[in-house]
Amino acid sequence: MSFTAAQAARLTGCSLSQLSSWERLGLVVPPADRTHPYTFQDLVALRVVASLLDAGLSLARIRRAVQYLVESGEDVAALSLVTDGDTVWACRDDGQILDALRHGQLALFVDLDRVTADVAAEVHAFDAERQEFVDGLRDARTVADATD
Repeated sequence: MSFTAAQAARLTGCSLSQLSSWERLGLVVPPADRTHPYTFQDLVALRVVASLLDAGLSLARIRRAVQYLVESGEDVAALSLVTDGDTVWACRDDGQILDALRHGQLALFVDLDRVTADVAAEVHAFDAERQEFVDGLRDARTVADATD
């Protein structure tokens, strides 16, 4: 599916002048077909550019991050982008984080939800084992008391 510039602007919340400016800067360059130049992926890229601008990144940094994501072949729909206003990290679903401004350098990602769930499961299993042990002691004591 493809979209006109007016449709792309409406769907992304960008102005037509932003689309034109970003195209001239090489941020999001649609295919040559001018009747419906924007693809769905272009719309995603336009939203990414707008979000990164809102986060305070410079156009030069945004261009490098978008260029990396396009050239890397990453499935952009499966990524979450995180920025501190200086660096852009692309977070994969498998827990890897890529520094999109440093040619995809990997960084360590610790999913605290998963760690918390794992620890909670271990604590639950420990409590169940402990209760089973205590119940076993009580049962043994009850049997011993009954035989005395």
